[in-house]
Amino acid sequence: MIQLALLLFGAGFVRRNIHLLILVGLVWAALGVVITLDGVDGARYFPLTLFGALLLLESLVTLTVAGSGMGAQKAVLAFKGGIFLLVALLILAGGSISNLLLAIILGLTYFVLGVFQIASAWVLRYDRWRLSVLGGCAQVLFGLFLFQPYPTHYAGTVSYFIGITMLVAGVNTMRVAARARKLSEQSSMFDLLAPVDLRGTNAGEPPPAQQPAPDGPLTVHVWTPEGSAKDKTVSRPVFNRYIAAVDVQGVISTGHAAMEVPPSTYISLYPAVDIDRSPSEFFNLLKAVKENDVPGKFQPDYATESKAWCPSNWQVRFERYDHQKLQDFWLRYRGQEIYNLTRRNCSSSVSYALESALDGVLDDRSRSVRQVLRTLLMPELWIAAQVRQRAQVMAWTPGLTLDYSRALRAVIHPVQQSWFSRFLAAATRMTSRSGA
Repeated sequence: MIQLALLLFGAGFVRRNIHLLILVGLVWAALGVVITLDGVDGARYFPLTLFGALLLLESLVTLTVAGSGMGAQKAVLAFKGGIFLLVALLILAGGSISNLLLAIILGLTYFVLGVFQIASAWVLRYDRWRLSVLGGCAQVLFGLFLFQPYPTHYAGTVSYFIGITMLVAGVNTMRVAARARKLSEQSSMFDLLAPVDLRGTNAGEPPPAQQPAPDGPLTVHVWTPEGSAKDKTVSRPVFNRYIAAVDVQGVISTGHAAMEVPPSTYISLYPAVDIDRSPSEFFNLLKAVKENDVPGKFQPDYATESKAWCPSNWQVRFERYDHQKLQDFWLRYRGQEIYNLTRRNCSSSVSYALESALDGVLDDRSRSVRQVLRTLLMPELWIAAQVRQRAQVMAWTPGLTLDYSRALRAVIHPVQQSWFSRFLAAATRMTSRSGA
């Protein structure tokens, strides 16, 4: 999560606070160790009841205002509120049954995510896939640790979860801050965090022609696998949402993603040659190896693409973005018309373009400690970071790009009212309805 937060705050924030970031990472990691040990020894000092009460209050406020959310915010707020409400109720209920249910929920989550990460790395064979396998093994082991009752018979489950999460976040903060020391004045956070083949500057290249100023929001277009299938698809909700949909004829549809910034920027990568997507060959195409690279082509604009195919199912719009950084990325990226189903596809093109456009977009918030803390505590940021991590160890798909764009939009364009004002307004509406 810290990597994504630093990307949004920008390189200027990192340069100004490099030593503070290292110190914060060290303190955060130390607190994680203390909270973890606090759960192990059985004499817990961590204010778990207070934590559960605050979590319950936050979940009620979030669910109350979710109905009035706009577009992507509504789905993110509803998801956040539901998860927080369940965990808060289990924490406040206490007792062995609630602790057992928390252990099952958290342990199963880590176990499934770890197995999924191992399987994805083994199948796709990205660069550094062995490191990804080790990370998946660590998640599986931690999930198994949460399952077993030793040493406190599940009473320390929440402390373990919070402590390990803080420890990992602290270590990542120090690691990113140490890498950021090497940033030059011309470099950006995107240059630090993006894949190696997308980094760098345009030094030595002729300056691009002057691009017309944008006259509208940045729009992420997504065609979901189910929505882009020609015939009725077989019902497999999760697989159809994030991987691919198979219609009744056995044809696989993987969906599509594109980005539009009028009047002249449109990022939509397609294979220039037909790829055999039959079930017998699809597994081999998933490998992110150069042997699976094929010539690619970029579509000219949304009007042409949607007319030749169909309109996008979802659109996520950003009013705040850095048009110049997006153009710098686009200048580098379009120089190679290569398509790879998992390593360089339509969704990865859009996701990395979106990151370049949002690099430093929250620089105004980075100058206020209160705003920085408020942003870091936003669950939407955590959701976006989790989606980003899944995509990096697996592959960017239209479904993941849609979720990522939605969560980032909720961070960039949050509800402006304070949570107390929103809660009070919602309570007033409910009271007036009951009295009517």
